[in-house]
Amino acid sequence: MACKICILIWSIYAVFESDVNLKGIPVYRFVLPSKAFASPVQNPDNHCFCTEKIISKNCTSYGVLDISKCKEGKPVYISLPHFLYASPDVSETIDGLNPNEEEHRTYLDIEPITGFTLQFAKRLQVNLLVKPSNKIQVLKRLKRNYIVPILWLNETGTIGDEKAKMFRSQVTGKINLLGLIEMILLSVGVVMFVAFMISYCACRSKTIK
Repeated sequence: MACKICILIWSIYAVFESDVNLKGIPVYRFVLPSKAFASPVQNPDNHCFCTEKIISKNCTSYGVLDISKCKEGKPVYISLPHFLYASPDVSETIDGLNPNEEEHRTYLDIEPITGFTLQFAKRLQVNLLVKPSNKIQVLKRLKRNYIVPILWLNETGTIGDEKAKMFRSQVTGKINLLGLIEMILLSVGVVMFVAFMISYCACRSKTIK
């Protein structure tokens, strides 16, 4: 149960990164940070993913999370594609990896007024732990344990041009208009206050004379 709770917490863990202009719509970008895949030494919240000391190098290896307890003991690890944010001991033994944030990170672009997600990229890599074994011919020559990528998922979506145009017209445009009206009313209020103070001071000076 503890592991399942950790998975739930991890799956919704994201942090604000920056403001983004998406087809003329201001949105906030939230990303899955490298800390989500950090070792328990770096991020104590990941303590339930360190279930042994050898493969994890005494819980100092990072970039992959052991979810075998949630998969009926199957040696399954999850990571970002191409072992993005992983420690060298995890990725250096696999050829053909080319991790980069643009293609392999997970993020959400959220419109701050409505809370709508207008663009997202959900990326995840499933890996299998392979160990030396005298019972299986192809595994006899292995000298160490390997975390081998099996597949990675890339689910993306973004608001279409037609919907973006409608959103700008029905939501963003009206919000900008309200902001303009607010500034106009504020300016008029300031002018009226200044005029009132000038008139008050002028009347007061005449009364004193």
